[in-house]
Amino acid sequence: MYTLTINKSNPWIFQMSKDVWKSLVDEVQVAVMQLQNVSDAVDEAAAARLGVNRTDMRCMGCVFALGPMTAGELAGAARLSPSAATIAIDRLERAGYARRVRDVNDRRRVTVVPTPQAEYVAQAVWGQLSEEDEAGLAGHTVGELILIRDFLRATVSRHARQADRIRQGETLAEGNGVPPVRDAETPQP
Repeated sequence: MYTLTINKSNPWIFQMSKDVWKSLVDEVQVAVMQLQNVSDAVDEAAAARLGVNRTDMRCMGCVFALGPMTAGELAGAARLSPSAATIAIDRLERAGYARRVRDVNDRRRVTVVPTPQAEYVAQAVWGQLSEEDEAGLAGHTVGELILIRDFLRATVSRHARQADRIRQGETLAEGNGVPPVRDAETPQP
């Protein structure tokens, strides 16, 4: 339970104690963590159902969210090396979920686009969830939607920066219980 104090000169301004503010921030952070975990579970289930791996799913998601893009652009969007992106595109083509298309204005440029099969399965897997999310947002004002959008965009940016810091070894120095950094070629114990 939270106690809010109403500002008598302006009843639309609420004041809360630092303890209440910190408690609410903690609840938001837990909710973000829960959203990440359940999103991960949805992606894992979808990848298994579609017969692709998680990297391929991430690439499909990038193409759906951002539109047709080159292999290099996809590598950047999916945070993959160019060779890993090319391998993922090859797998998606073999599975029937993506195809390479030459740019009509620049024949040297090749973009990756989803196939009709990919569009069908995306609708089958995420269509209902998208509709439920839209219904969940329907009761919010424009101002609240802008606040939610801006919070989520900023959260995505912060989390992407943290992933980069972890990859670059800025946050987890070896020692003190942190294992040495392993590359993909190093066998796991």
